[in-house]
Amino acid sequence: MSSCLHVMGLGPSGLEQLTIGNYRRICGAKKIFARTLEHTCVQELMAEGICVESFDEIYATKPSFEEVYESITEQLRKELGKGSEVIYVVPGHPMVAEKTVQLIIEKLAQEYEVVIHPAMSFIDEIFRALKFDPIDGVLIRNNDALKDVGLTGKEWLIIPQVYNKLIASEVKLDLMSSYPDDAWVYITKALGTPGEQVDKLPLFKMDHGTYDHLTTIILPPNSDVISFSRLTKVMALLRSEQGCAWDIEQTHDTLKPYLIEESYEVLDAIEKNDMYNLCEELGDLLMQVVFHAQLASEAREFDIQDVLQGVIHKLIRRHPHVFGEEKVESSDDVILTWDRIKQLEKTSGNDELAFFNDPLGLPALMWASSTQRRVAKVGFDWSNIDGPLGKVQEELQELKSALSKGIGIREELGDLMFSIVNLSRFLKFDAEEVLRDTIHKFQRRFLKMVELTRKDGLDLEQLPLDEMDVFWEKAKSQEKVVN
Repeated sequence: MSSCLHVMGLGPSGLEQLTIGNYRRICGAKKIFARTLEHTCVQELMAEGICVESFDEIYATKPSFEEVYESITEQLRKELGKGSEVIYVVPGHPMVAEKTVQLIIEKLAQEYEVVIHPAMSFIDEIFRALKFDPIDGVLIRNNDALKDVGLTGKEWLIIPQVYNKLIASEVKLDLMSSYPDDAWVYITKALGTPGEQVDKLPLFKMDHGTYDHLTTIILPPNSDVISFSRLTKVMALLRSEQGCAWDIEQTHDTLKPYLIEESYEVLDAIEKNDMYNLCEELGDLLMQVVFHAQLASEAREFDIQDVLQGVIHKLIRRHPHVFGEEKVESSDDVILTWDRIKQLEKTSGNDELAFFNDPLGLPALMWASSTQRRVAKVGFDWSNIDGPLGKVQEELQELKSALSKGIGIREELGDLMFSIVNLSRFLKFDAEEVLRDTIHKFQRRFLKMVELTRKDGLDLEQLPLDEMDVFWEKAKSQEKVVN
C-alpha cells in the first residue's frame, strides 16, 4: 500500500484529554484534516500554530449527513492518491458514533492502510459525570433507531447527537411508548469542557430545553419500562413464593379452559370489529402463552426463549420465497410451499399421523374443513360444485330413511353435516364462520321478536307457537327493511 490514513480521536474536550501519542503524531504532521473545526481540541491545536484543514464547508453544501460523509471519504481518497500519509481527526473516539470512520473502513481500507488511533470518548465522560459503572449494562442507540430496538429498561440508555429540539421531541415520543411519562432523563451538554451541563427532568418535559451538537440524552435503568421481558418477570413473580396463591396452584391442565376462553374472546372482538377490546383480549391471550412457558421453565422443560426461537425459525424456514432463493407466483403457491415444508417437518415414520395432524381439540366444523382441504390437495375431491351439492341431497335422503327406520340416525346426521361442510368449502366459505353468522342472525331476530311482543303487552313465553311465528315473521320483515 502506497499511502496510509491515520484516523485519530481528539477526545471529548481540549488538549488535556488528547492522548500523548496522538498529540506527538499531530505535532509532527505537515497537514491535519479535521471533520469539523467546532471542537475545543481543534481550536487549541490551531492556537499552537498547527495547520488544520476542515470539512465544515461540505456541511453547508450537502443536503444530508449521508452525502456529507460520502464527500469527506472521497476527499480523503484524493489525498491518499497523492502517495503520502494523511491524518484525519475526529471528536471523541474514532470508533464511537463516527459514521465517516465506518465509511472509511468500508471504502478505503481495501486500497490503503488505515490505522485507527483510539482516544477518550464522550461515553467515558458520561460514566464520570453520572457516576455509574457500565458493567451494570449500557445500551447506546442513535436517535433514529429507537422504535424497533426492543427497549427493556434493564440497562442505561444513551442517545447521542440530539442536535435540536425537533429531534428531542421525536426521541421523547419514541421513548414514551416504552418508558413511563415521568421517568427520569439526564440531558448532558459539552461533558468534559468548562461549559459542562447536566440537567435531570421527567421524560414528558424532555424537549423543553435547548439542544446542540454536543447534547446527549441518558436514561437510567427503569423497572417500569413496557417490554416482553417485563411481562415474563411479572409472571415469574406471580408464580414465586411471594406471588399469588391462585397462580401458584395452576398447571398446564388447569389452564386449558382459560386458553380456550381467551381465544374465543379474541375472535369475538374481531367479529365485532372492536379494536379497543381486541387489544385487551390479545394481551389476555398472550398472558396464557407466557403462563404456560413459565410452568415449563420451572419444570426445566423449555422456556419463553425456546418458544420465541422456535417460531422465528419456523417462519423463516417456511418462507423460503422471502428468506431464501425459492420463487412463488401467488398466495396459493405460498400455501402449497408452507404445507410442503410443514409435511416434511411433521413426518416421523407414521404416515397416518403425518397426514392428519390437526389438533384433536379443534371445533368439529373446523376439523372437518381441515380434513377435507388436506385430502383435496392429493386430488381426492369433486371436480365441480355438482358433486358436493348432490352429496348433500343424497345424505339428506339417507337421514330421512334412517328416521323412518329408527336406526342409524346419529351416523346419517353426521354424514349430512360433513357433506354440508364440504359444500361450504367448495363455495369458498368457512363453515365455522357461516354457522356463527347464522347464530348471530337468529339471536338478533329472536330478541327483536321479544321486543315486538312486549310492545303489544304480551308475554312471549305464554304465546302458542303459531302466534310466535307471526312475531317471528314481523321481526324478519323489519330486519329486511333496515338492511
